[in-house]
Amino acid sequence: MPTHQANCTPQAGNHRLRLGLVIVACLLGVGYALAGQGVIDISRVGIGPTAASPRPGSAADAIQIFFTTPSLVYPDVAKNRSPAPYEHAIIADIDAATRSVDMATYEYNLTSVADALVRARRRGVKVRVALDRENLDDPTMAQWAGAAQDAKIPVTWEQTDAFMHSKFIIVDAKVVWTGSWNATNNDTYRNNNNLLRITAPALVANYQAEFAQMAASRFGTSKTPQTPNPNVRIGGVAVENYFTPSDSVSPHIIDRISQARRSVDFLAFSFTSDAIGDAMIARQKAGVPVRGVFEQRNAGGIGSEYPRLQHAKVDVLSDGNCYTMHHKVIIIDQRVVITGSYNFTSRAESVNDENLLIIEDPTIATLYMDEFARVYAQAQNPVACR
Repeated sequence: MPTHQANCTPQAGNHRLRLGLVIVACLLGVGYALAGQGVIDISRVGIGPTAASPRPGSAADAIQIFFTTPSLVYPDVAKNRSPAPYEHAIIADIDAATRSVDMATYEYNLTSVADALVRARRRGVKVRVALDRENLDDPTMAQWAGAAQDAKIPVTWEQTDAFMHSKFIIVDAKVVWTGSWNATNNDTYRNNNNLLRITAPALVANYQAEFAQMAASRFGTSKTPQTPNPNVRIGGVAVENYFTPSDSVSPHIIDRISQARRSVDFLAFSFTSDAIGDAMIARQKAGVPVRGVFEQRNAGGIGSEYPRLQHAKVDVLSDGNCYTMHHKVIIIDQRVVITGSYNFTSRAESVNDENLLIIEDPTIATLYMDEFARVYAQAQNPVACR
């Protein structure tokens, strides 16, 4: 019998549940925002006189949070797949584009996204794509890239041993999708991931500046620091935004961990950074509880921090997804969220193209804590794919 995760899609007619209802939704275990048909709008946080009454045109714009976990079905059978809310939302944004779509993704075989990019190009939208060339060894990824090139979509490639590991989509210079999600079947239908849909102009400008370098075939260490707005306030929400290897990220993560007073919770696909591990061990020794879930295959890998944290009495588990736990998330004091494409590794810091967000907001942190609880529970009771 397949095991189904709870699917928390709102009932028809719930077109916009504002912030207050989102808190209720979180308590009920919804834990993610939906766009398109039936929107849970967690995004207009702390703006205007009340969060429920945002000022139209305000500089404080949306941050919507999505998780793949509630939609995952085990085992995944291709013929039985149904597009999840975030896939619908991404396609809807691309289909609504009138001027431009820029996309950077490490892996790429999700046909629905390729088709949407081609449709956009055919109706006259300027579409550009940045990809990692190494993945062309996979026939389905080669086919995806070929479909884009056949439609005359310009593609630039990371050609070196570094990974073009960032994952983001910019639509009409107004919307950014980012997070841990690649445009793949696995990341959509099998793997635990988080996605953010952002319409804050200052943050959108950051991703535009990053993509401009990629479009000019500058990747990895050939890039220069050009992030125009590394520190942004969206209403009452403070956001930091960094891109490696041109920006130094690890010190910001370590500083945040070192300031933890209540808790540190993390979900890590790959975690080999001794410096970040040291910061977590120091917090544990200081009496701040630290918990984490490692992706199972990488928990026992070379250089993994898993055994070090275990030895320091940190509550760490290997994940229970029979496919892949792909998050790169740290939640501090249930009010600060660190997330993005950045794994907690030296390659992410100094070699690969990555992006990272540090968001200081308890409402958004609540959504990530809900996801942490889901993944942690799954680690305690692993699901079977057969």
